[in-house]
Amino acid sequence: MNYLISKRNLKTPDSINCNYFMVDKNENRIDVLIVSFSGNYPNGSLGKNHAKFITTNTITGLINFDPDAVILDFRELEYNWGNNILDVFESISFLKDSENSENEPNFPVLLLVSKKSKNGILSLLNLTDAKELPNWISEDLNIAIENAIKKGKYWLDY
Repeated sequence: MNYLISKRNLKTPDSINCNYFMVDKNENRIDVLIVSFSGNYPNGSLGKNHAKFITTNTITGLINFDPDAVILDFRELEYNWGNNILDVFESISFLKDSENSENEPNFPVLLLVSKKSKNGILSLLNLTDAKELPNWISEDLNIAIENAIKKGKYWLDY
């Protein structure tokens, strides 16, 4: 039997973009990947394809660049609400942590937010009443990088 095949391309939503950045070598030699997203993430289930785009691009970056920590940069992403964006964390954990022993630290994932995404992310993570951001969420690139280097070093040295 002869089967018909047709070419397929990955879906890329119109209103979102992705760029990769690596932090130049630091004294600890920790490779930090920054996966930066910009554009508009539609509310609720309308953001399903955007969540797939974020997850696919993040996992692609982890595989291609093999970093010791990752920063998801949502500073230029307009995000208000939608649970599908949580898929990126589950996928990272599946890729990087699935063979961990009980006491091993998880692969370091940090978030970089701005007024465009902060309230949505905090609401999603049930942190709206927090007086301070946890050390894995930041509004400052340099602080996020410093924390990623510390967490990456801990992850590698464990």
